[in-house]
Amino acid sequence: MLIDDYALKKVSQLIKDEVALGSITEIKEQLIKEKSTIDYQLRRSTEVHFDTIQSGFDALTSSQKYVTSLKNKVHTIHELSEESKQSIEHYDIVKDATKIQEIMDQTTNIYDKILSFNDTLSRIDNMINYELSQDSIETGCSGLLEIHFILSMLRDFQEHVNVLATVSNDDVQRTIPKIFQNSSETIERFNSLLENITYDLIEAFRAGNKSLLIRYFKIIEFEDREDTKIKAMRYIIHSKEKEIEATKIRKLPSDSMLYNKINGNDVENQISGDNQPSNRLLANEILNGTVTGRINPRNYKKFMIEVINRSIREMFVEVRKEYTGDKKFEVINNLDWVLNELFVAQKHLTECCPRSLDIFKIYFDAYYKEMKSLMSELVEAEPETIIILDILDFDKQFTKSLMSDFGFKKDDIKSILGDKEKETLLDDYLNLILMKMKEWIGNLEKTELEIFVERKTPPIKDAENLLCLDGTKTCFQMFTQQAEVAAGSGQVKILLGVIEKFCGLLNEREKIWIRTIQSEVGRWLNYNRKCRDDPEDVTKDDECAAGLIEYLIAVANDQMRAADYAVAISQKYGDMVNKTNAHIIENLIEGTLDGFAQVAKCSTSGLISVIFDDLQKPYAEIFSKNWYTGNQAQQISDTLMEYLSDVKLQMNPFVYSTFVENVIEETILKFFNALKYEHSFKIKRSKFLDAMKRDFEIFYKLFIQFVTDKEARAVVIDGKFKFVEFFMDLCCEPSDTLLATWSNLLKTYPDCPVTLLSGILMCRDDISSSNSKDILINARQIEKAALDKAKQDPDYQPTFMSNFTDRKSTRLNSSH
Repeated sequence: MLIDDYALKKVSQLIKDEVALGSITEIKEQLIKEKSTIDYQLRRSTEVHFDTIQSGFDALTSSQKYVTSLKNKVHTIHELSEESKQSIEHYDIVKDATKIQEIMDQTTNIYDKILSFNDTLSRIDNMINYELSQDSIETGCSGLLEIHFILSMLRDFQEHVNVLATVSNDDVQRTIPKIFQNSSETIERFNSLLENITYDLIEAFRAGNKSLLIRYFKIIEFEDREDTKIKAMRYIIHSKEKEIEATKIRKLPSDSMLYNKINGNDVENQISGDNQPSNRLLANEILNGTVTGRINPRNYKKFMIEVINRSIREMFVEVRKEYTGDKKFEVINNLDWVLNELFVAQKHLTECCPRSLDIFKIYFDAYYKEMKSLMSELVEAEPETIIILDILDFDKQFTKSLMSDFGFKKDDIKSILGDKEKETLLDDYLNLILMKMKEWIGNLEKTELEIFVERKTPPIKDAENLLCLDGTKTCFQMFTQQAEVAAGSGQVKILLGVIEKFCGLLNEREKIWIRTIQSEVGRWLNYNRKCRDDPEDVTKDDECAAGLIEYLIAVANDQMRAADYAVAISQKYGDMVNKTNAHIIENLIEGTLDGFAQVAKCSTSGLISVIFDDLQKPYAEIFSKNWYTGNQAQQISDTLMEYLSDVKLQMNPFVYSTFVENVIEETILKFFNALKYEHSFKIKRSKFLDAMKRDFEIFYKLFIQFVTDKEARAVVIDGKFKFVEFFMDLCCEPSDTLLATWSNLLKTYPDCPVTLLSGILMCRDDISSSNSKDILINARQIEKAALDKAKQDPDYQPTFMSNFTDRKSTRLNSSH
């Protein structure tokens, strides 16, 4: 935005109405002040930028003058050089003579060094032997730097002479090896001395001999630096030779390019194989004075790393010898020294060692490799479950120590077991624990099921005087014990795996209980039927142990205890993990809770089957001629009263409340199932209605004794007895109102089967067969529509009338 536009916009904002026009003086003064402020800021900013620009111009002018001066000086030097060449007569001859003189001086120098070589070598050899005869940790190997310095010069000289010999005559080439024949032994002894010191680097610190460490690392650093130099030099010489061979003028790599190649390890590749410079060119560079040091890399850093690796590998060999056979896995609890060694390497050796060598990384890599190898061997040895946890715990603690004590970041370190091996170990643990849990649960199931089937003694009672069995408590003691061990391992996968495996076993156990309960109840009912209908046909195999009712109560109670145990486990171990894993645990436990509920329902259903099996006779007389003046409902009520009173004292209250509701439902359903006998209702003079009211008053008085809460009574009793009113209407109303009543009934009980209406119609003499068919056709359509509509509600739950037994299937069952 231009300054004029800005000013106009500002004025338009200040003068918006007639009131503002009256304050034009004040606005003018305000604008003048703002302009002064802006002018001041602009002037200050301009001065700062001007100073910066002026400084830049001054620097540029100075640089220009310096470059000009430098060019003049270079030109002057060039002129002096040309003048010198022209002023000296026979300059080329003098130059060649000077070169010959230099070669003669070099030859003399080489000759003198050859004469003294073996004497110097012998002196160094004696120094090395002396140091080898001493304990370097105690003496500090004070002559180490002197030995290395002199030996390095001798080796440099030997390499120079060897290269020069390759471009000399055959006599020289035969003579030179004899001169240097003893040097290799001295070098080997020096390497032995360095090897001994390398083995004892950490011990040298512990002995307080830092001076030895400093001398040693100075040598390794010097060697590494000189190796880098000669690699770079050989690369340059080789490049130069390639240019000569190609007879082309090429620009050698810039310093930065060369640095990148050297540090990028290109040099290692360039000096190998066909990339080696020729001896002739090397000899020329030696004579020209370009190469003054070594000719070949000596790789003492690599030597140090290999010795450290070997020393650590040998330590672990001794460790394996110490812990063999039965003691193999005890090594897990005896590896603290590894962290101590690494601590010394990081905190103390690094103080004496240049950063470029990164001594801690060398030690860490070596220990990590050996630890990984040792752990792999332990894993492959197929350890027991507790050992597997020890290995996993060691791995976790080792990793934690590296982060807390050594400053590693989580992403920088890997498990010493290896990700794949760790997963294998976790799977092995879970498979082993599953196998053992299967064995434990299998033995437990065998014992508790034998007790349940044989029923030689009554079930035991808990602290609340309720019947129970020992199996469930023992089962969850196993569960808790294994979950506790898994949680203690710190491995979330193990904890989740143990809970998952145990929940799976619990689900299998629940299925076995259901099959066993159903089998025993079936045997009991078959035995009672034979005893009732054909006593002479009863065999010893048919006999059934007493006490089934008590054991069914005990099993039902145990399911509640099991649910409490399971919820406690879910809450305890869910709090130990993150929300995602807590949700997994919760879902696994929820699966077992459903199973416990099914077993409890199976137990109470079996109990109801046994109870109502004793009531077959009075139920068979419902709607018969004797029923109108009989006491069948009272007989049923008295029997139920006895059972309900006894069970109440022995059953868990929560299970009992559900049990009572099921008994109420079964009482009503059994009552309506009497329709299968196809009695004729005596509707005249209200005989049928009076008998119905009489019976259900008896039942109501019975059940309100066991459902005392008013809210519960409204659902558990009144909600069920409401159906009785619909039943009586269907039995007594005129035929033309039946479908309306049926439709109203289905609003409350949409899953009531049409077979109930069919049974009612069969018992009504006032409705013809053809009329019944028409009613049932329409009734089925109403039933389907009502049920479809009800199921559209996501909260829909079947009513107790869905359990009304089909007349044909009932008749078939009764015939058996």
